[in-house]
Amino acid sequence: MEERLFKTIICETKAELGFHAGKSATFYLKKAIEENGQANLVMATGTAQYDTLEYLINQKDIDWSKVVMFHLDEYIGIGSDHPASFVKFLTDRFLHHIPKLRKTHLIDGL
Repeated sequence: MEERLFKTIICETKAELGFHAGKSATFYLKKAIEENGQANLVMATGTAQYDTLEYLINQKDIDWSKVVMFHLDEYIGIGSDHPASFVKFLTDRFLHHIPKLRKTHLIDGL
């Protein structure tokens, strides 16, 4: 797998930014799996992530069974069924659309 260095990319649209972020994440996930047998992924939430999540969901060559996901943050005092919950966001917009991960670490806001 080719070596990449982090670089700055200036994008005209959210969709273009999401494409590049998703492409980069895909590269590093596959590289980590190839080199270490697994990859760790920290997931952020919010509308800015929509295009990146969509890109990742459509990558059929990522072995999701070798990915451990960590959830970045959560509101205090709300459960995972609350409409504003980041756990709900990740479950609805990402986890329900990919094969089962090796392990998922979600933050309980309650």
